[in-house]
Amino acid sequence: MKKITLVILTLLTLVAFSGCSSKRSYVLDSMLDIPTAPKTIKYSIGIKTIDIPQYLLLKNIPFLVSQNQITYLEDKQWVAHLDEYLTKRIVSTLQKAFISPGITRYPYNSLTKPDVIIQITINKFIADPQNVTLEASWQMSKNYDVMSKQFNTKVPIKSKDDIVKAMSKAFGNLENSIIQTLRQ
Repeated sequence: MKKITLVILTLLTLVAFSGCSSKRSYVLDSMLDIPTAPKTIKYSIGIKTIDIPQYLLLKNIPFLVSQNQITYLEDKQWVAHLDEYLTKRIVSTLQKAFISPGITRYPYNSLTKPDVIIQITINKFIADPQNVTLEASWQMSKNYDVMSKQFNTKVPIKSKDDIVKAMSKAFGNLENSIIQTLRQ
C-alpha cells in the first residue's frame, strides 16, 4: 500500500511541476529583408559568440521597470540562451546576404582562421514601457586592421506583448548595419 501511495504522489508531483506551467517560450524571428541577389565577397568571415549583459544570461525576458530596476516577465522566456541564439542568427543572416568562401562561427567548425573576424558586444537590449532599446558595439578585424562601430536603436512598443517582435526588429537593424558596412 505504501508503494502505491508513493507512486501516486510521485506522479502527481511530476504532473504539477511539468504540466501546469503557463510560460511561453519565444525566439527572435529574422525580420530582415535580404536582397534576392547576395553580394559576392572573396574573404571568409568568422563571427565570435556575441557578448551580452548579465541580465540577458537568464532565459527569462527582462523588462526595465525604472532606470535602475529590472524585472523578468513571469510568463515569457527564451527558447535558447540569447548569446548563442543571436550568434547563430547573425551567421545565418550573413550567409543569406553574401556569397563567400565561408561565414561561420569563430572558431567553431573552422580549420583555418577566417580572413575577417567580427565581434559584437551588446551593452543594452531591453524593453521599457515605451520602447525596446538596443545599444551595441561591434568590431571587424582583418589582419591587423580593426574597425569599430557603435550602434543604437529604439523600437516603439504598445504593450508587453510587443516586446519579442520589437526585439527582433531591433536586432535586425543591427544586422542590416553590419551588412551595409560589409557591402562597402
